[in-house]
Amino acid sequence: MKIVDCVSEAISNTFARPLQTALIAVLSAALAFAAFILPWATVSQAHEMLEQDIAEGRSIMVIGSSGGRISTARCDLFRSVAGVTTAGAVLRSVELRSAGGRPISAMLVTPGLPVLQWPELPDLVPGSIVAPSTENALSSGVPTPVMIDGAEHELTAGGAAISAGRISSLHSIVMIPSSAQSVASECYVEASPGAEEGIASLAAAWFPTAEGARTIPLVPGKPAGSTGQELLSSSPQLWVILCAIGTIVFAVGSSVWSRRHDFAVYQQLGLSHRGSLVMSLVESTITVYVPAAGGVLAAAVVAAIGDVRTEALEFAGASAGMFLLGIALVPVVATFICISVGRSNAGKL
Repeated sequence: MKIVDCVSEAISNTFARPLQTALIAVLSAALAFAAFILPWATVSQAHEMLEQDIAEGRSIMVIGSSGGRISTARCDLFRSVAGVTTAGAVLRSVELRSAGGRPISAMLVTPGLPVLQWPELPDLVPGSIVAPSTENALSSGVPTPVMIDGAEHELTAGGAAISAGRISSLHSIVMIPSSAQSVASECYVEASPGAEEGIASLAAAWFPTAEGARTIPLVPGKPAGSTGQELLSSSPQLWVILCAIGTIVFAVGSSVWSRRHDFAVYQQLGLSHRGSLVMSLVESTITVYVPAAGGVLAAAVVAAIGDVRTEALEFAGASAGMFLLGIALVPVVATFICISVGRSNAGKL
């Protein structure tokens, strides 16, 4: 049989069995859709869990001392450590009064603490005074006369916090950055996701218990298996893809097996190994490749509407790529079955 005849016969065979063709096509599209959308959903959920953990302050650890003497230099040094998002220290409370004499809750802090307390202010310039939104005595960007410890000053708030902040003990506190003190009462360190254990060990080394220091998490840890990283690490992505590929191969193989007598006739008519491969490629294109590509495209559209996080889309794209690469084996398997069943049934004709 000529190659043109093989192509024509493959197309005819495919559309001569509309129900079987439709079932394999729908299965291919559905599994391709799942190969993209499930990893995307997993990463998106992990990101949401991570964002919630960050908002709750679960990545923050508190370093305190019974004597209230924590080195501000060591605390600030954490900001240059790999795996630390930011760090800051509480120096002391100050007596802050508005021009009308109204007392305002305020503290002197190191420059890194306002960013740690209010992550919704990512563009906050280090050293800026931050006033909670509940405090209307200080306007952002406007110099305001105040009294600090009995002395007259002018303060200009560099930002107005929307939320109450992640550290409950510092809610509704005006933070005034200062580098005037060498000791602090508490040091707060925010670790990057996955770096908490290493940063905690470093904190224990820099602030040993022998000196009266103690390092504890700001918020108690979650139960095992409920963090975003654990969700990602436990995701059965590879097994799902392998099972999807195996299902497609089995479906196509079963279709070829059901037509073993036809392939015996083709071989009697001179169907070569190359011709078998061409027929398998044509049938696979119609029943597997085109529907699978459509399934991935549909999943990508759904994902783009729901969540455009680059990491989620990249992870889902890699999973779909593995699936598409795996189903490239379909024509090879189908060709092997064609040749094998054709030979075994040729003598029965």
